[in-house]
Amino acid sequence: MNNKYKRLVEGPENDNDFWPSFTDLLATFLLVVLLILIAMILNIHKDNVAKGKELNEKQDKIEKQEKEIEEKEQKIAMITGLRKDIIVSMQEEFKDTNLDIEIDKQTGAIKFSNDLLFETGKSVIRPEFKQQLKQFIPVYMDLLYSGYEEHLSEIVVEGHTDNVGSFMDNLDLSQQRAFSVTKFILSDELGDFKYKDKVKMDITANGRSETMLKKVDGVVDKKKSRRVEFKFRLKNYSDVYDEE
Repeated sequence: MNNKYKRLVEGPENDNDFWPSFTDLLATFLLVVLLILIAMILNIHKDNVAKGKELNEKQDKIEKQEKEIEEKEQKIAMITGLRKDIIVSMQEEFKDTNLDIEIDKQTGAIKFSNDLLFETGKSVIRPEFKQQLKQFIPVYMDLLYSGYEEHLSEIVVEGHTDNVGSFMDNLDLSQQRAFSVTKFILSDELGDFKYKDKVKMDITANGRSETMLKKVDGVVDKKKSRRVEFKFRLKNYSDVYDEE
């Protein structure tokens, strides 16, 4: 009987085990929550690091592009300045000659365009044109190489025809005429001139078929379209813009 009342007063024997178990469970729950929070914080930090890295890469890319643009602008300014200097020098050098030439004020291309250049429909150079080339070539090459050799990339001889005949016939004739002029420049017939060996390395011959020159009324000027042009190209010019 006494034991019965004792159990009623003291309660069940395992009640003392409840609170330690509940405390352990709560501690475990809090630990899980803490681990979740830590994992979330680490993920957020990882995302922030990744975004920061991506932002830095974009910033580096922008700075690189800005630098490239700045370098290109500097290159344009340098090349444009060089070309202007060469054109001014050409205009000064050839202004008092009797050469039948035109100097393009924008590109510096020099045009020989008259009916005395070649025989009709042929690539044979007329004697009158040979005499002009003998006078022109030594001065032209000396001007380019003596002051601008380090910037010079290529010298181009271009042949052009009028619009009479087929595209392929005109292209072939233009190429033959450009080649004939180039061959004459490097021949013994023209004679030696300063920088001739360098010219051999840099000169090219091109033929064009559909680059007609027109009059004010839009009609093709056949006489001026039948021409030979001398052009010079500067190093890195094609990286900046197209001169054509």
